[in-house]
Amino acid sequence: MEADKNEKEIIERAIKTWQSEGRLNTEQATELKSSIVLKRTERQQIAQYFFIIALSCTLLAFGAIFIDDKFLEKLKVYFSLSNIMIAGITAAISIFWFWYISKKRNKLSTTTFEVYMILGGLSALTSLVYILKDFGNSNGYTAFLLIAFLLLCVLSIAFRSRSLWVGAILALMGWYGSFSTVHGSQNLFLGMNYPVRFSVFGAIILALSFLQLKSKRLLYSQSITYIFGMLIFFTGMWGVSIFGNFNYLDEWEKVRQKQVIIYALIFAAVAGLSLFAGIRYKNELARDFGFLFLLINLYTRYFEYFWDTINKGIFFLILGITFWLVGRWIEKNKKIRLIRNKHQE
Repeated sequence: MEADKNEKEIIERAIKTWQSEGRLNTEQATELKSSIVLKRTERQQIAQYFFIIALSCTLLAFGAIFIDDKFLEKLKVYFSLSNIMIAGITAAISIFWFWYISKKRNKLSTTTFEVYMILGGLSALTSLVYILKDFGNSNGYTAFLLIAFLLLCVLSIAFRSRSLWVGAILALMGWYGSFSTVHGSQNLFLGMNYPVRFSVFGAIILALSFLQLKSKRLLYSQSITYIFGMLIFFTGMWGVSIFGNFNYLDEWEKVRQKQVIIYALIFAAVAGLSLFAGIRYKNELARDFGFLFLLINLYTRYFEYFWDTINKGIFFLILGITFWLVGRWIEKNKKIRLIRNKHQE
């Protein structure tokens, strides 16, 4: 709910009164207060955009500095710092940063808070890098990514940060790719090539998103997990529909595409099931992902089987009509949602 400064103060006083009278418990009062969003003027919004740009530049500068090993080595030599000292300094900065931002959270917009969380997360990861340098890391990136996932996951839950949760999922995805490569053989891990194993990984992330629905503490990031799960799963399935489960590219090139059509049919069936389930249970994300990847499947099959035989002009005409129909469909659904929201109000 959006409210200006005066309205926000009135609502908060009312919530405080209801809490003192016993009409609301502490959890309900906190939830109601957190749902109030401070309405911003146009000038404040413009200022916020510039603020976000400034923070984005800071993030890029941070990444550029810490990616440049030569620069860091010069700093270490100049100040006579050991790896453990740098780890301790960055860890102390991270702890202070997270404590300070958590105190100021009510005064920050959601976007600003999440950007600040990213900065804190980068500082914490820097500390982790230098700890691993000093204690040794025989598994390379694999161990780092696993510990980074656990660290970002804990920080995200502690501060209810969606941006850190995104970082945790990406770290887990990186660890899975690295682990499956190190422990695989002949480009296969448990008999799976890369597209198949990431389809399985996406399915696991999707399952995790449904488990999150049962946990109030993890509910804040459930939609993010769900979106990432769908994206990874369907992208993996698209790769499977093209490359099958062949472990080497030269082996795949020797077979006719008709021999891997079963994978394309499975991909179409999964996308169709997602579309049906989305419509049946009014899940817009499942519906849209199913529809999008059904189209991607159709056009991928066209390039595989008909690109050399069908006139290119006809193809692009069909493509244009398809995207026009998709646009009309999206526009129509948007109008329907707006009408529903008005009726609910």
